[in-house]
Amino acid sequence: MFSLGGSELLLIAIFALVLFGPDKIPQMARTVGKFMREFNKYRDIMESTVRAEIYKDEWNKDAEKKDPDADLNKITQAADAVKDLVAEQQAKDAAAAAAAAADGLHVPEATAVPEPPRPTPSRATDEDEEDEV
Repeated sequence: MFSLGGSELLLIAIFALVLFGPDKIPQMARTVGKFMREFNKYRDIMESTVRAEIYKDEWNKDAEKKDPDADLNKITQAADAVKDLVAEQQAKDAAAAAAAAADGLHVPEATAVPEPPRPTPSRATDEDEEDEV
């Protein structure tokens, strides 16, 4: 239907050279290249957005097929486990307070659970490496 051969492209290049001159053609090529980069960038953004929406819809359909109470059951189990741990800690605190009261010592009502020590990054220096050798 519409095709350009080598002779047609050569004729267009000669026409552009005569019409715009040799100084303007590189600038026009840079402008066209910049336009094509921007066009491709926005096309990729739109494509990824459409794909994300399609996948999100598929994800929601799969989630609807899944048991809706499964997540609720997991959350309830976790909450029950936390309640049990809190009750256990309160019982330990009460027993410690009763034992301290029997000994005549004053202990605060609730003892704080100490945080585990945080690991510190080891920074080896040249001197440390030489000492190890």
